[in-house]
Amino acid sequence: MNDVTSPNEARVERENIALCRQEGRPLPIAEHYLVQVLDPNGQGTLVEIDDPVPTGRQILSAAGKTPVENHLLLLFDDKGELEAVDLDDTVDVYQRGVEQFFAFDSDRLFYVALNGQRFPWGQAHICEDVLRRVGYIAENQDVWLERRNEPDQLLADGDYVDLDEPGLEKLYTQRKIWKLNVQGVTVSVEQPTIVASDALKAAGFNPDKGWILVLKVKGEKKQVIEMSDVIDLRKPGIEKLRLTPAEINNGEAAVAPTFEFTLLDQDVAYLNHLGLDWETRLVGARRWLIIHNHSLPSGYSCEQVDLAIEIPTAYPDAKLDMFFVHPVLTLANGGNIAQTEGRENILGNVYQRWSRHLNGVTQWNPLTDSVITHLAVVEESLLREVGK
Repeated sequence: MNDVTSPNEARVERENIALCRQEGRPLPIAEHYLVQVLDPNGQGTLVEIDDPVPTGRQILSAAGKTPVENHLLLLFDDKGELEAVDLDDTVDVYQRGVEQFFAFDSDRLFYVALNGQRFPWGQAHICEDVLRRVGYIAENQDVWLERRNEPDQLLADGDYVDLDEPGLEKLYTQRKIWKLNVQGVTVSVEQPTIVASDALKAAGFNPDKGWILVLKVKGEKKQVIEMSDVIDLRKPGIEKLRLTPAEINNGEAAVAPTFEFTLLDQDVAYLNHLGLDWETRLVGARRWLIIHNHSLPSGYSCEQVDLAIEIPTAYPDAKLDMFFVHPVLTLANGGNIAQTEGRENILGNVYQRWSRHLNGVTQWNPLTDSVITHLAVVEESLLREVGK
């Protein structure tokens, strides 16, 4: 490299050296050689040295890291490997084409493992963005920290990993999942962008039904978007995509469902597959799934009710029990229904409590039971009272 003074010139010389190696030609002799010395945050400075095989001491001194005895130097090669360079160790930057180092004001090496590969580091913590750099981690990959006796930790932008903890810190990468709240339903995708109409389909909404789409981004004004618009989920602050019916019937605007907490994905898919008019509502500390205009078998005092099921915060580990209907039901022949005397006020409406419980060998199993199976209990209970 002949009088290299800029990163662009360094790149040209690097390519020239690679071509020489490929063609078996002698490498060019230079008066100066350029290396990059990075700090622990990945910020670097270009340093010229006049020795094609410098020592660690020479590299640190050229980078202004003095006294050099108080510093550590790591070689970061083009294969993405890190290795410690002692003060008197030499690095053949002429033959190897090595140009990048990390320098630390430290006297101790720490170690971390990424996807099973162990590498050294020169300080007690390492930042997520530097991990991505040294590990050649793609944008569509998340970085996870293994935890003992607790769930693994997803590293967010700006997070640090503490390497001073006992034992070797182990990290791994996994394909990134991007999430978008679509009217209370969480949509998970493997790409950082999604077309608005596809987001609706994934959430179980029909994009052809006629919706006004409002994208909410923290700190910004609400933005009305089109079905064909692409939503970039990498944008900070994206909160939700809100849906409002565009059509007006009989002089009244249709009322969009409200989703104030999320159900299991399988519950959402099931309710939407049945085409039910449902929403999730919070009343104080209690959570309610409400299914509007739920059809009843013949034999009751009305044909449809609003059905409410209380969803405990610990669901599905906590069981679903009983159900509630509005308006209050009696039999068509005027008869009353046993164990339905209780009443519950939900959002200003009086609901009738049906005390129907699983018992005996049929116990709640959080691995197999859900809103889906509880609705089967509801249907069976409603049919039994009218002899169906």
